[in-house]
Order: sequence, then C-alpha cells, then structure tokens
Amino acid sequence: MRRKNIALFTAQPEALHGVRIINGIAAQCKKYGYHFLIFSPMTHLQFQRETYVEAESNIFRAINLGRIDGLILDTVNLLVGEGEQKVKELLERLKDYPDLPVVSLEMSIGDLPMIKSDNEEALREMCRHAIELHGKKKICVLTGSRGNEVAEERLRICLDEISKHNISVKDEHIVYGDFWYSSGDQLAHKMADGEVELPEAVLCTSTHMALGLIYRLQKCGIRVPDDIIVIGFDTTNEGCCNDIILSAYDAADAASAADTVDYIRRIIEPGKEILPYRSDVKKMFFPGMSCGCTADISHSLTAFRKASYLVAYNSSSDNELDEISFGRLMESYCLEEFTATDSPEDLFKKIDELIFLLKPFRDYQLCLKEDWLNESVSYMKGYPSKMMIALSASVTPTKEFSVSRTPVIYETDKMTTLLDDETTEPSIFYFSPIHFEDITFGYSVIRRSLDDSCSLSLVYRTWLRFVNNALELTRTRKQLLSLSVRDSMTGLFNRRGMNLQLENMLCEEHRGETILVSVIDMNGLKKINDTYGHSEGDYGIRLLCDAVTGSALPGEICVRAGGDEFYIIGVGKYTPRDLISREEIFHSVLKGLQKDSKKPFVITASIGFATETVDENINIDTVINRADNEMYKEKVRFKSSAN
Repeated sequence: MRRKNIALFTAQPEALHGVRIINGIAAQCKKYGYHFLIFSPMTHLQFQRETYVEAESNIFRAINLGRIDGLILDTVNLLVGEGEQKVKELLERLKDYPDLPVVSLEMSIGDLPMIKSDNEEALREMCRHAIELHGKKKICVLTGSRGNEVAEERLRICLDEISKHNISVKDEHIVYGDFWYSSGDQLAHKMADGEVELPEAVLCTSTHMALGLIYRLQKCGIRVPDDIIVIGFDTTNEGCCNDIILSAYDAADAASAADTVDYIRRIIEPGKEILPYRSDVKKMFFPGMSCGCTADISHSLTAFRKASYLVAYNSSSDNELDEISFGRLMESYCLEEFTATDSPEDLFKKIDELIFLLKPFRDYQLCLKEDWLNESVSYMKGYPSKMMIALSASVTPTKEFSVSRTPVIYETDKMTTLLDDETTEPSIFYFSPIHFEDITFGYSVIRRSLDDSCSLSLVYRTWLRFVNNALELTRTRKQLLSLSVRDSMTGLFNRRGMNLQLENMLCEEHRGETILVSVIDMNGLKKINDTYGHSEGDYGIRLLCDAVTGSALPGEICVRAGGDEFYIIGVGKYTPRDLISREEIFHSVLKGLQKDSKKPFVITASIGFATETVDENINIDTVINRADNEMYKEKVRFKSSAN
C-alpha cells in the first residue's frame, strides 16, 4: 500500500511556534509510519512587501490535494496579511475534495473542524507561579486583541485562576493588545505616566508583549523584577537572549498538533490504534530573571548558540560536517560563490559543491520551471504542468553523499519524485518557494528522516535567499549576453554573435571541411519604405528573416548583418551542386511565406554564395566579401530584368 501523506500549511517554519507544531505532527507521523509534507513560505505573511509575500505563498499552490490523505492548517500563522486570501483560495479548491480530512489548528475557519491548543494548565501554572511562589496579589493581565478567540480564551483562564486565589483584578489591569512588542511598550508608557496603576506582576499571554513591556519599563526607570515582575507565555529564543532573561511558559502547540494527526488517523484508518502524544506541563516552564527566579542559563545558552554568528568552527570535531550554523553558512561565502558564476551550469556546479551546508538531510531537490531563464514567461499563480529537477542530492544513513546535475523532467502533480519510491522510510518533506521578488522560478524540496532534527533553521532560509538571488543574476546575465549577440528586431545573431559562433565553427576539429557563406539582401526596401512606410519595410525585413531561417539547415547559423542584409553560414561537406539547390530552396521558401499575403507588394531578395576549405589560414571576411560580390551580381541582374 502507498504510504499515507499528511500535509501542513504554515509560514516561517523556523520560528518556535512552527517548530513546536512541526515536532508534534512529526512525532505522530513517526508512530504511524506516515510521510509528513510541509508547504510553507519562508517569511511571515504580514511581511510588508506584498509582491514578495505573494511569490512566497505561491508554494501553497504546489500541493496536489489528490495525493495527500490529510491536511492541517496552522491557522494562527495563515489568517494574517496576504494569508487570508490564500486560505480563501484553498477553501475553493477543497470543494473538489469533499472526502479529504482537513483540520484547523487553534482558530476556526468556516465549517472546518478545529483542534485548539490545550494551554489551560500552563496558563494556570503561570498564575500560580506569580501568586503562590512570589506572593503577588496586585496582578495585571495583558492579552491579545479584543474579540480574538485565542486572546479571549487565555484571558478567561488567567482571570479564573486568579479568582480561585481570592484575588480580584482591576478593570484597568485587564489590558488588550495585539500579541506583539508594541502592546507591552504601550502598557509600560501608561504605567510610567500614571495612567495605569503599577501592579506587582504582569502576566503576558505572549512572549513578544512581555519583552516589549520589560524593555520600556526599564527605559522608564521601573525595575524588573525589583519593582514589578513579568512572566510571559509561548516561549521564544528572543526571551532567552534578552538582557533580562524572561521567565516564560511554553505553549502546548506540539500536543495540539499531534492531536490533529490522531484526528485524521481515525478517519483514514478507522479502527487503528491511537498512540497519544504525552507532555508534562512542569517541563514547559523556563525560569528567567524577570520574575526573580534563578534563570535556566543552559536553556539560554542553547538558544544563544543557535542564534550566534561564529566566524570560526571546530574543524577537528568528529561531527564537523554536521555542525552547520548560520556563522558557518556566512563564512563559507556561498553567496559570493553563487553570484560569481557565469552560467546556469556553473551555478548548479557551485550549489553542488556547497550543498552540504543544508545538512542534516536525506534528499534535496531544486525544482525549476523548464523555461526559468526566459523572462517573458512568468508564473505568479501556480506552476507549469511539468517541472525540471535541476539538481538533486542524497545522503545515506551512513553519510555517503551523492549529487546529480542531470536535469529530470517530471509531472508537477507528483510534487516531488521522492514520493514515488514506496520503500522510502517515513519522512518529513519541506516544500519552499524559489523566486526572485514576484517572479516564480520553482520550489525547493528537502527530505529529512523523522528521526533527524525536524525543524528548519535560519541557515536554510538564508540559503534559499542566496539561491534565489543567484538564479536571478544568472538569468539576467544570460539575457544581457543574448542582447549583446542577438539582433533585437529579428532574434538572429548580430555580427558579434556571428564571430563568437565562428570561433567554434572554424576550430581545428573542422579542418578540411568546407565553409559555406550565403549573403542575402532584400530588393527594393527603399521603395517600400518611401511608398508604404517604414512599418511595411520592417514587415519585409521580418519576412526575409523567416525565409532565411526557413531555408537554413541544422547546424548552420543565421545572421542579420545589418539593415536588410542577412547571412547563412555553415561548415560541412558542401558541393557546387548544393549552391544551386540552396538558391532554389531559398526563393521557394520566400515565395511560400507570401502565398496568402494581401500586401500591395512582393518581397524578393538577391542571394550570393561562396565556399572555402577550412584551414588555419582561412579569412572569413574574404569569404563573406566573395559571397557579397556574387549577391551584388544577382541584384544587378534583378534590376535589369525589372526594367
């Protein structure tokens, strides 16, 4: 049987909220032998650059809903900014999959079933900690925005627990905010100005609000924890690395996320055993300085190490190749390495050399549009029906490493060819957007074992940004090169492009062969311009271009030498008889292109040929001049016959 696929929609997965959710789902998927597929922008959906967010969130359109067995929505991260529109689009798509189990986390979306985080015990512990351990009775509760179901629920639980200790909370100490730093900052100003009476303790239902509060209180001369204690909820690395280490309780995101997998399992495999996720609220408290407790320094140091930028690393370590940090990524100078490449092939080779910076992983795929180099083709909504794996890498459990840069075309509905192998162990797959600003190139897939550390880090997000920039720079360089060697009107080689091509055509490999030069010039262009206008003259030039390309043989190059003069140049085993047939073919093609033309004029052209044996002394200009003289003789004969 095909392995079950459970998918998650989230955003900025390396943030701690996302890490907890991903760890909870991964734990259950491992128990049940499911694959875990994550589709996620690498930035928050409230990011101020809308076009960038639009391209990031295009990754949601990469999912084939017909190939997954259950979908989980991290609603807290989705129903903000541009995410609201993406959720609406998803709900429309889901109408075609009425039997697909879909679960919303924490917040409700339409009629979808919802599983809320059971944070009640942790929130009550936060209240008890302030009251029972620190003896505080004058308490303020700072929560999210009024009417927000999460904010209201957290406030209700806190007020209920406080009341059980026979403590009442004043109205001015029930404060609504926005779950962000600004809320704490504003409350601190009000306390410093006397607008809100200074309490003994502030319980913040988000860490960000607590950090904003502590910062502004200190600036206003109110000491934490001496004058007032602050406790946060929903831990973040910022709280661990703050000047005053924040005392905070962790949210039960992992447990609720695990519950969503159990919910889906009951639907897709009815009767199968459910193995509940276990968590201990006592282990969800991380003491800091903000409440007067002794800070858990080891916890803070771990967070600090993950966030630090070290310019050197221990190259003698047994785990040296696995110790990937943000500092090591930056000190590899991979951005400079990527952007210094001259071609797509060189770029993919350089990515190949530095792909180890994404470890730990089992497989990696860089999936691009086949026409990603073409600036005129843009996919803002969705992806083409077929994609190209431009680069793939694999690491075996014994750490053997292999990379392939051989392009592989696949049906986009597969999402990734890695899902085709039914023997693949239960794994976690991250699908991340590859784009530059609002131009979509494709997406990136990284597979990890569920036994590995599942969470992504700033390293991966930064790596993707480097790749995005390098792809755009490579594409731009190719376009500029094309403009420098191609005629803008016809797309044929210009003289510079011709000379670059001739370097290969006249190399030692072709010595002894024959070079054929055809010089073609339009008859009567000036008369057409003067009589019918330059737009009709341009029509004639383009038509002649089509005749040139239509009569050229494979391997020959077509050149617009200037104005209405064109060349066809080839190297091969040409014979004198070929010259006669080539002239007939050209005139036949030119005539055929005008068969249904309603123009008041007929486009004709004169053509001349010259051949020469390729050797080390060949002068291409001499051959072209000979062909040009033959063309001129033909033009004189044409004018004589016309008169």
